[in-house]
Parts: sequence; C-alpha cells; structure tokens
Amino acid sequence: MGKNQNENKTKDKRKHSKDFKSFLERSHFVTSLLIIILVLVVCYACYTFSDARANGLSFLDVIVYNLLALAGNDYEFTETPGGRLLGLIVLTLGMVALSTITGYISSALVARKLNVERGIKKMQNMKEHIIICGFKNDIKSLITGILRKNKNLSVTNIILITAAEDVKLQNLRDDDELKGLLILKGDFTEEQTLKNANIAKAAKVLIIGESGEGLDEELIDSRVFVTALMARNLNSKCHICAQIRTERYRNYLEAQGCAEVIYTDEYTRYILTTSTNYSGMSKVMSSFLDNGDGISVQIDQIPEKWIGKKYNELFEWYKKEKNILLLGILENMGVEKEIKHNILSEAQKSTNYGEIIQKLKTVKDMETNEPRLNPGDNYVIPMNAGAIILGEER
Repeated sequence: MGKNQNENKTKDKRKHSKDFKSFLERSHFVTSLLIIILVLVVCYACYTFSDARANGLSFLDVIVYNLLALAGNDYEFTETPGGRLLGLIVLTLGMVALSTITGYISSALVARKLNVERGIKKMQNMKEHIIICGFKNDIKSLITGILRKNKNLSVTNIILITAAEDVKLQNLRDDDELKGLLILKGDFTEEQTLKNANIAKAAKVLIIGESGEGLDEELIDSRVFVTALMARNLNSKCHICAQIRTERYRNYLEAQGCAEVIYTDEYTRYILTTSTNYSGMSKVMSSFLDNGDGISVQIDQIPEKWIGKKYNELFEWYKKEKNILLLGILENMGVEKEIKHNILSEAQKSTNYGEIIQKLKTVKDMETNEPRLNPGDNYVIPMNAGAIILGEER
C-alpha cells in the first residue's frame, strides 16, 4: 500500500513538473518577465560597482533617467566615466529587453491569428471526428463520398491535414459543397501536427499520403507507415485506414494492427485478370463498390440476439425483414487492441481454467476483420462479428 502511494506521489510530482515546464515554454508573458528581472539584476550589479551611488543617485534614478532616454527625452546623468558606463549598459540592455518583449508579443499575436485561421482552436474541441492525412487530385470526390456514405456525418467533423499548395487548398475552402471543412496545413508525419488535429479524440484516421517532388512510391508509403504508427500510439482506439502503393508496406501495416490496408494495385490486377475470363467484370465490381444507384456492399452491426445462432437463420432474417442480401460474416470486427482487451476481460470472469486457456489461445491467433464469405448454413455467428451485406446505403 505504502509503495503504491509513493509511486503515485512520484507520478504526481513528475506530472506537475512537466506541466510547469510546458507552461514556461508556452507562456510569452513569463518569458518576458524573466528577461525583465534578469536585466534589472544585471543593471543593479553595475550600479553597485559604479560611482552613481556616490553622486547621490539611487538605482531608481538610474532606471528612470534611462527610460526617459529610451522614450526620446533629454538624457540626464552623472558626468563621471563610471556613471556614463552604467548609463550605456542600462540603455543597451533596455533596448535589447524592449525589442525581445515586443518580438514575443508580436509572435504571440501572429501565432494566435494563424491558429484561429487554421481552426486549431476549434479542432481541440472536436470529438469522434475523421482525420484525412494527405492530398490527391480528386480529394473533393473522396470527401463527398464519405459524407454520402455516412448520413449522420457533417463536413465540419472532417479535418484534412496536408502540405499541398495554398491555391489547391483555397479552391477547397471556396467550394460550396465543402463549406466548413477544417484544413490543417502541415506535415502529417509530425506528432505535433496530429495533436493539433486532436487525434486523441478522433474516431477514424484515413491516411492516403501525398506525392511531392522527388518522392517515389516507397518513400510515400514510408510516410504513410510512420503516420499510422504515430496515430495508433496517440489513439489506441481509433479506426485507421491506410492507402499504400507498394506491397511490402502492406505487411508492415498489418503487423502493426492497422485495421484497413488498401493496396490499390491488388484490385486493379484482380479486375484485369478476371476480365480475361468474364466479360463485364469491371462493371460488376463497380456496381458492388458503388456505381451511384445507392446499392453497394456494406458492413452491418449484427444484433446481439443473433450471436450464437446459425448463418442460415440470419440470412433469412435479412432477406425477409430488410430485403437485404447477406454475403458473409466479418469476424473480429473492429480495432485489434480493443477486441483483445474485451476477450481477456471476459476470460478473467470465468472460473473454468480450460476456458481461460482457450480464450488466451484465441487472442494469440486472432486475426481482426477477417471476412468469411458464404460460410455455410450451419456456421455459428460469433461475438464481435459484422454482417457483410448488399443493399441500399443507409
């Protein structure tokens, strides 16, 4: 008990120390105050060793006279060499301190104005929002598509992080369909940029990467990979979807628990190869994904009452009650860390050691978001599963 209390006290001290250091680093007022105090200390030391005191001048007189000199008034001071040296030191330090303070104030006001313009203050108050990292020429189509498939989502709940040119970003801001879109210009591979977008409270992070001069596909994917790692570290519960251009980064991202890894060449290759055997395959795939008629493949949350029931029963329920075609089951749907935590929590409640060991093995070998298409009539619906359906977008 005593050990835990000491550890808690140590943690509290570290936290307070960290908060204090952060306050000092961020507060321009404190920095300016420290500079003023330092200048006064140096000036007083000079005053102590000069002959100004012998001439009946107090330290306050020295400060007042030199402040008047800074303001452009007539300079009045002792004519002795020591007194003049002291005046010169006070004037020099005063000018340095004044320029430093005005510089801090100006930079603070400029930073505050820029933060307001970029919407950082508003971002810090957002919750359950979507963050898009990167830029592509059809970014508007991507955002409008997200809004169309998420009826309850507003454009004001989306943050776009990109280092694209100002002209492209201004076109987005001026677009009537994207009014309210928050754009954070910066490098999404930097931790502070993600924190500015309040990633800790984000629901989903979509990393599409962006091309730049001299960036090849592997370098672009490496930036996507780094961003995915930071996003997972800053928010262990958010849903991360990453688009890559090279296959090897697919394995890296999946090994780090990235929920969705989109390798575009894989889909292109599949359509091209199957088109050699079946005429019209490209149109079929387009219809499955989204051809604008409102019918597409989706993932639906399975009601709790169907957990433990057979697949054919759930199939009939979807067909009769909702006029939806059930294509299969998505096992272990969601964020890997959260699912494993729930399974282990349930295992701890059991007194059956055999059941606990079995669940531990399940967690070890578990693969998240694993699709089982048309698994068979007797397939038993597991927990943490989603329904792969074909129907109208909701």
